[in-house]
Amino acid sequence: MLALGVSPASIRQPALWPTTPATFTDTLVRYSAKVRELCVVLLARVAETLGLPSGTFEGMFGGEAAVQAVRMNFYPPCPRPELVLGLSAHSDGSAVTVLQQDTGHVGLQVRRGNAWVPVHPVPHALVINLGDSLEVLTNGRYKSVEHRAVTNGEQDRLSVVTFYAPAYDVEMGPLPELVADGEPCRYRRFNHGEYSRHYVTSKLEGKKTLDFAKIN
Repeated sequence: MLALGVSPASIRQPALWPTTPATFTDTLVRYSAKVRELCVVLLARVAETLGLPSGTFEGMFGGEAAVQAVRMNFYPPCPRPELVLGLSAHSDGSAVTVLQQDTGHVGLQVRRGNAWVPVHPVPHALVINLGDSLEVLTNGRYKSVEHRAVTNGEQDRLSVVTFYAPAYDVEMGPLPELVADGEPCRYRRFNHGEYSRHYVTSKLEGKKTLDFAKIN
């Protein structure tokens, strides 16, 4: 696994970025810029479905300070795939996650009720997951997606994942417009950097990390 901070510039650590191939940095920067544009558009459409101005999330995420990171996962063949997960069940801490899947075989599964449903790769398509940050901001109108990665007994697999989230200094909590007309407030207010630290230091156990923000 290779995890890299992309934006803002303050979270980049150039010493950790591969120098081979020589085009790696330029390619990742250009790819990340396009994915960022996509995330802004997706969040604008989400806002509109909630009856909010399209720029609601872009403004509150901190503009250029909004956090973007990329993770590249390599899953080698596993001789006993029925006994091993590539990545345990979890939801992402981001607002939006953009996944580029290996088209060779299924690796991603999402939870639907009590069942795990495989997400079959579609050539030239991206998979969009919603994360915990968006669930909190929408007061649960949109739910973060619980998912996991499975292994394969014969083939290796590569995935590229981008996480897009509010700036670390943003105060998070349900939008006031979504806590009205008797609708209970389901999540407390907190600093996004505080939640990020909680997330990265917690064990992956379904959506348990979101308990940090829930009002009991």
